[in-house]
Amino acid sequence: MLAAAIARETQRVRIGTAVVVAPFAHPVRIAEEFAMVDILSGGRLDFGIGRGYQPKEFRGLGISMEKTRERFDEAVEVVRRAWTEERVTFEGEFYQVRDLRILPRPIQKPHPPFWTAAVSPDTYTLAARRGFKILTAPSFTPWDLLRKNFDAYRTAWRETHGTDAGAEICMNKIIHVADSSKQAREDLREPTRWFFQTQAGLIADAEGVPPAQYKFYRRVRENLLALSDEKALEEATISGDPEEVADKIRQHHEALGITYFMASFNRGGIPHDRIVRSMRLFGEKVMPRFA
Repeated sequence: MLAAAIARETQRVRIGTAVVVAPFAHPVRIAEEFAMVDILSGGRLDFGIGRGYQPKEFRGLGISMEKTRERFDEAVEVVRRAWTEERVTFEGEFYQVRDLRILPRPIQKPHPPFWTAAVSPDTYTLAARRGFKILTAPSFTPWDLLRKNFDAYRTAWRETHGTDAGAEICMNKIIHVADSSKQAREDLREPTRWFFQTQAGLIADAEGVPPAQYKFYRRVRENLLALSDEKALEEATISGDPEEVADKIRQHHEALGITYFMASFNRGGIPHDRIVRSMRLFGEKVMPRFA
C-alpha cells in the first residue's frame, strides 16, 4: 500500500521494498500486487524480498519458522514465473499453482529487479546464483569479513552470469548530518542505544531454541546486547557534519565496493526537526559530492 501511494506522489524516484517477507503471503498475491505497483509507477519498482527473521512476527501470524528458506525459494520461483510466463504450473511443498494465468504483468521486462536481504554468509552466494541484488545492514561486521562476503557474491555472480554487470550491493546505515560532529553524536547517542536494544529483542528470543536456519541470529542478538554506546556510534552509524559524512560514505565505497546506500535517517526517536534538518543537509551538501 505504501509503495502504491509513493507511486502516485512521485515521478522519477525508484520505489524499493526492503523487504516483502515471503512466508507471510501467497506468492501469487505478491506477484499481482507488486506488478500493479510497477504499472502505477510507470516501471519504477525495485522488488526486495526476504524470508523474515523475527520470531514475534511469525508467532503473530501463526506461521512456522521452520524451512523458511525452502518456502522463500518456492515463493520467489512462483513470483518470477508469474511475471514472465503466460500460464503457470508449479508443484512445491508449500505452494501449488495449476495452469493459472496471473495478471497484471509488470511493465519492466523481463521483470522488476530482484533484491534480497542478506545477513547470514551463505545467502550471498545463493543470491548471486539466482541473479538477486543484495540488501544488507551489517552494522558491526568487521570490514575484512564484509569484503569476504561481498567478494564471494561477486565471484558467484560472475561464474553464473558470465559478467559483472548487475551485481549490486546496497548497504543500510543509520545516517545523521548536523552542523557539527559533536551535535550529530549528541543527537544520536540515546536513539542509537534504544534502537539496538530494541532490535536485540526482536531478532531472536531470549528463551527457547531457534530453528537451525536461525541459529546465526542468536549470536547477532548477543552481540547487540553487548554493544557499548561508542561502538554503536562508530560502527553502526555514519554521522557528523556534511564533509565528515561524505568522507565516511566514500570510505565505504572504496573499501567495500558497495554501489548503493540505504540511508536510515529516522531510527530511535531523534526529534523530528533534527531529522528534517539532517535530510536537508544530506540532500544539499552531501549528495552533490557524489553527482
